[in-house]
Amino acid sequence: MSEISLSHALSQAFEDRVDLGSWAGFTASLARFLEQVCMPAPRPATQRGDAPDSVTGPGIDPSGGTLLLTAPTTMVKPEELAPKGRWAQLLLQLRLTAPLVPSPELPGVVLVGRSDGIEVSLPELDARGRVLLGPTERRILGAIGWEESGHVFTRLLSDGDETADLVTRILIEVLEVAHPADLDFLLRAHSDVS
Repeated sequence: MSEISLSHALSQAFEDRVDLGSWAGFTASLARFLEQVCMPAPRPATQRGDAPDSVTGPGIDPSGGTLLLTAPTTMVKPEELAPKGRWAQLLLQLRLTAPLVPSPELPGVVLVGRSDGIEVSLPELDARGRVLLGPTERRILGAIGWEESGHVFTRLLSDGDETADLVTRILIEVLEVAHPADLDFLLRAHSDVS
């Protein structure tokens, strides 16, 4: 790994290559970006060491990248998390369960480029255990076939087109992002994460 962070180059590539002007443009350009930048570069059987620039493009990390797309606003309201039902209220009063607290952090979609596809994750909780996705968002995800494991909804998809279509749907239907220009992003080169 060089002394210069490749994450900056990846961020510049996102700004240059992903169209934030419309959902149609966003979806098509995100698909290409995920396949060309986030997924690790294939390594020929005879090659040893790092992939040359001709394989991955100049300034792009051959080990791939992780992209976080965040919604512009929080999703969960305190009243959504209030205990419902007598048992839930009793357990809370007996301090057998901790009250759920909305997260002040913005919810988002994490896309990790892997050699076998692109992993798409939506964390339900933030790092401090506060709620990022409320009951409504979890219900929508369940209705479209997502399953939760360890407070994270995760799927592994094989290609950029399928991933971009699904991510666009999640951003619109679950995270209620009105326009792709409203998104914020963070991008990390896999070689910078160690």
